[in-house]
Amino acid sequence: MDLDQKLRQQLRAEMTRQGVTQAELARRLGVQPPTVAQVVTGRRGHIPRSLVQILDELGLTLTVCPKDEQP
Repeated sequence: MDLDQKLRQQLRAEMTRQGVTQAELARRLGVQPPTVAQVVTGRRGHIPRSLVQILDELGLTLTVCPKDEQP
């Protein structure tokens, strides 16, 4: 699984954990529900390939955590 897929998987898991639907998230963001669905499923809004390549080259990964748990 690549970085893009992992990030989307984490987003979906966090939405489930918080009980937030795509429709609710869309309402909060001020966008249409299909926009959120496209981003969460990967049909829109990919992580820039250059960022993925830089992270890979440096042996780094991207971690998503709640704001109150940031290092």
